[in-house]
Amino acid sequence: MSIKTILVPFDFSECATDALRVAAKIARRSGALIDVVHLYEQMTDFHTENQKLRHEIEAKLEAVPKLPFLEGIELRKFMLRQMSLSEMFKNERLQEADLIVMGSHGTSGLRGIVGSNTQRIVRQAPMPVLVVKQHIEDFDLRDIVFASNFSDQDVEKYSDFLPLLDLFDPKVHLLKVNTPRNFERSEDGHRAIDRFLQRHELKTFTATIYNDLSIEEGILNFSKGIDADLIVMATHGRTGFFHVVNGSLTEDIVNHTNFPVLSVKL
Repeated sequence: MSIKTILVPFDFSECATDALRVAAKIARRSGALIDVVHLYEQMTDFHTENQKLRHEIEAKLEAVPKLPFLEGIELRKFMLRQMSLSEMFKNERLQEADLIVMGSHGTSGLRGIVGSNTQRIVRQAPMPVLVVKQHIEDFDLRDIVFASNFSDQDVEKYSDFLPLLDLFDPKVHLLKVNTPRNFERSEDGHRAIDRFLQRHELKTFTATIYNDLSIEEGILNFSKGIDADLIVMATHGRTGFFHVVNGSLTEDIVNHTNFPVLSVKL
């Protein structure tokens, strides 16, 4: 498996540009091409104002490849009209993407295709999604946190992250968070992590059972403690996370941290 195509939803905002810069670093390492996609919904296409808007967007898209950090990278530009965010993955060309890289400002995010809509893409995308929360001049992965309950599903899905992780060969910090509400004996937790290690050979890693008041707090506090470059999680999409949390833990993490978050739907 390798990354051949990276999809970057783009609304010309600063946070979308931050995501594109990270995508460019990944593309240089992997040889992937980048699909820059601008989505906008218009009810009618014949109205003069809509035609003007379309021309303005086309002009902005033409300028994107001139960004200095994209020099030498193969890039395609798409402007998809009258298509909602959820319909984006019905597009045959976009379905072929190996990775989505997108920006987000969290819960108070933009109304464009990045920001507040990031959570919907995290839930719906059939491929891994890397959410970038801030400007990263030179994206690198030295220490990553794989936060998991180490169920059979999670252990299997870890393979989906390898095409990106293998590009950087980071130290992997395996993390299982223990909470008062969902307490598990350390022995059982370590046994689950051992099953993961039997399936996936890691060059350098740590394994931690971390006690905190909630899973979200545990992941964020541990990640801050090691100054992580990335949080990696598998998401149960609409049905919540870890089978013990109402709502989506991935979305909460995306909203409440500045760490990049890499997730894939189970």
